[in-house]
Amino acid sequence: MASQGYRDWLKAGKPYSLIRPAKALQKKLRAYGLTVYDYPNDAHLTASTPEDHTPFSVTGWPGPNARWKARALDVMPRSESYAHRKENADIARQIIRDRNAGVPGVMWIKYLNWTDENGTCRQERWTPGHATRSSTDNGHIHISGRSDVDDDARADDYDPIARAAAGGKSPTTEGDDMTPDQAQQFDDMQWRLDAVFANVPAVRGGRYMGKPLGVNKLYEHLAAIDTTLAQLQSADAASAQREQDMLNALKALAQGGTSIDTAAVLARIDQRTADVTGLVEQLQAENAELRAQVARATEAAIADLSPAERAALDGNPDN
Repeated sequence: MASQGYRDWLKAGKPYSLIRPAKALQKKLRAYGLTVYDYPNDAHLTASTPEDHTPFSVTGWPGPNARWKARALDVMPRSESYAHRKENADIARQIIRDRNAGVPGVMWIKYLNWTDENGTCRQERWTPGHATRSSTDNGHIHISGRSDVDDDARADDYDPIARAAAGGKSPTTEGDDMTPDQAQQFDDMQWRLDAVFANVPAVRGGRYMGKPLGVNKLYEHLAAIDTTLAQLQSADAASAQREQDMLNALKALAQGGTSIDTAAVLARIDQRTADVTGLVEQLQAENAELRAQVARATEAAIADLSPAERAALDGNPDN
């Protein structure tokens, strides 16, 4: 018998959207010519317990899934040949390795069903720790997402095929040195911090200067400020040296009898110096304020942890 969610969905006009990280991975894999389904078939839609292919799934974790958001993919092998079954299995293996290593691009994944090249079907689940069990959902890779990752941008550049070809390395491998337990603690802390940062005044409800901003994006912004400050401070130092060189040249010209409006030249130099110094001071003030807000938000998030979570966090060198 179809669920109430299905009936509500029909009444609402069949709204459907795929969550951002699932859509990003689907796009990457389709670029290799792979078939990657997301939209639910009739069996999914009319199931008495609708799951993550549907935009009214009741199997959300760690909380309820938002309507009308779907959060599942099916990655199909190119054919039933051994080579293509192995290709599909190797994609699953890379995603599993990355999920256990805490690679940000796959931390949105709740569980994964996959079939190896010899036909053995398993489920890998992270709710929260990693557990492996047998599965009957064979012949493809099924990927389901967490309930709290609908707009997560960390999967935007994740490419399991490219990572496998490069030996598991890519620009998204921060966290590869973590143990699975540390990766899970880091992941849980990320979600807590993102929730806290939504209430930081300068972030304006999860946005900074009109752009979505989670904890990773906030630190990226701070790093960009640091880079700009370093460039400006370097330019300021070079400008000071140029000013001194100009003054020395002016003095030499004046001693040689050349007529120069030194006052006008010096005034122009002083104005340019003030402009650069003012910009540096403005960025320094913004940097200090944002870092203070990060510190306050982090303290609030850590204060909300249980003693066991705090102890685990203290043992993680990457936090």
